[in-house]
Amino acid sequence: MTDVEKILAYIKGNAVLTICSAQGNVPWAANCFYVFDAARMQFLILTSLETRHGAEIQENCWVAGTVSSQQTSVIKIRGLQYSAIARRLAGEEEEGARNLYYRKFPAARLHSAPIWSVAPYVLKLTDNTLGFGTKIVWTKPER
Repeated sequence: MTDVEKILAYIKGNAVLTICSAQGNVPWAANCFYVFDAARMQFLILTSLETRHGAEIQENCWVAGTVSSQQTSVIKIRGLQYSAIARRLAGEEEEGARNLYYRKFPAARLHSAPIWSVAPYVLKLTDNTLGFGTKIVWTKPER
């Protein structure tokens, strides 16, 4: 399994991310359910503009966050950190993203929030199951 495959397997094995936004010098963190679109290397989340993080990412698209598993044993700790650009989707892109999201979370159809792409520039997986302190880093290739 390649390093990218290890990162993608971890992402696909989870469902909630933390997204951190900021207004001025004041950070904020929120938890969101996600679907990962591996073809486009993006997390898809639903969040309202009325939430603090939704309003902040509308103004400042640079975000950071984590995906983590809850472990009590240090040798089993696994977690992902990311930095990304968040943007609200529209048109055909929105329609395709909603189809992916609703496939995983059908009840989300009842929530009329905008859907967002959270496209990572850096993904860093810490996986102690591969050896204590193992870090795997993916960086978005330059265009």
